[in-house]
Amino acid sequence: MLQVDHVYEFFYKSLFKNDFEVWSCLNGVIELTDNIGPTNTQVLMPGHRTTKKIFFYDQEPILPDITEIYLDAFNWPSGLTADEVVQSNRQKAPEFSVPDNIMEFLLKHPKYLYKENSILVTSEMSPLVNDLVKKYNFNNLYYFFHGFAALDWYRGFYALNYNKPVVKQYKRDYVSFNRLITNDRAYRIYFMAKLIEYDILHQGSVSFDVSSETDTWCDELNNPHTKLTRKEQETIKKVAHVIKRLVVDSSVVPGSASADILRNTNIFETGEFFPEADCFWHIVTETVFYYDKLHLTEKIFKPIVSKQPFMLVAAPGNLAYLKSYGFKTFDSIIDESYDSITDNTDRINHITAQLNWYCNLSIKDKLDVARAIEPIVEYNFHHFYNEFKSTITNELISNCQTLFKEINYDDSKIDYQILLQALIN
Repeated sequence: MLQVDHVYEFFYKSLFKNDFEVWSCLNGVIELTDNIGPTNTQVLMPGHRTTKKIFFYDQEPILPDITEIYLDAFNWPSGLTADEVVQSNRQKAPEFSVPDNIMEFLLKHPKYLYKENSILVTSEMSPLVNDLVKKYNFNNLYYFFHGFAALDWYRGFYALNYNKPVVKQYKRDYVSFNRLITNDRAYRIYFMAKLIEYDILHQGSVSFDVSSETDTWCDELNNPHTKLTRKEQETIKKVAHVIKRLVVDSSVVPGSASADILRNTNIFETGEFFPEADCFWHIVTETVFYYDKLHLTEKIFKPIVSKQPFMLVAAPGNLAYLKSYGFKTFDSIIDESYDSITDNTDRINHITAQLNWYCNLSIKDKLDVARAIEPIVEYNFHHFYNEFKSTITNELISNCQTLFKEINYDDSKIDYQILLQALIN
């Protein structure tokens, strides 16, 4: 089974057979104002000269204002003349520059300096990826990084939730985590305003604006570059006196918490269960909402391994994207046409209307919904721990084989059958 902690080392040794420079961002992608260096990237170097390099930009979505800083560093020195390469190398800080003797060799053998094959690995499908691949003359490799990550992080939940009942009376109607609420996550403020407008906020366990100890959501309304529309801002301002920082599990939640799952356990040793974890629907507010991308993170798998039905607040088409991996959704219970709504405001309006419908059902009707949903929830739970692993593994291997053909790489030394078994087991 692929483990996230050494995913790039595995690829370097097993799939690319030490024939590629393998670049990666071990701790995810951060915004940069300075040079790319050892603190934010890792480069695994073969023991011999190579004409191929590959960059795993797979933990985060591709965003032009951030991604291209990394791609420019990865692409160096493409586009420069030999003299410009020497001058650029001299201007680099000592820890980033190439020693003179190595530079002399590279200039005499330009196929090692200007790599013949540069490959960008992504975990999304989008027009922007296509544009960047064309701009930089890269080859592209796609695989579902967050699917593998979720299988690693949530492997223990099969035993934990195997016998968890779905049909029961819940303390809360839904749960939704909203740690970050600015810039590309600003839509979560409008989502919060709709919950207040429907008067259903108290029926859920909702976290909001818990990336720091102070309220920051108001700053977004004063941001001249906010992605919130004027109509959304007007709705938010009507209920602004009610909007506040909300805590579910911890007063300050770090970024790593996006992979955590809240459990109904006696964490305070008070003899009572943690009611915030006893929720029916899971409203997943994904990383990507505003962009034309098919991109899902580990967030969508949290309800699946917790045996919860879910509604997906994401970019259009991502519910269908999830279904393409064999999962089932809840269109027999709620109206999931929201997945095809391209207007961001309308998409949230449609989702919150479905949630409002459920929250206003009687206890008996909610139990009927749970009975109708139970087979789907059970199917998704078992699919995640069985067929899904094989699906994304076969997809990775198939995409690699296609890539190797595109770059004329001899992959005869790769035993794909052994590789497949290693990834699945």
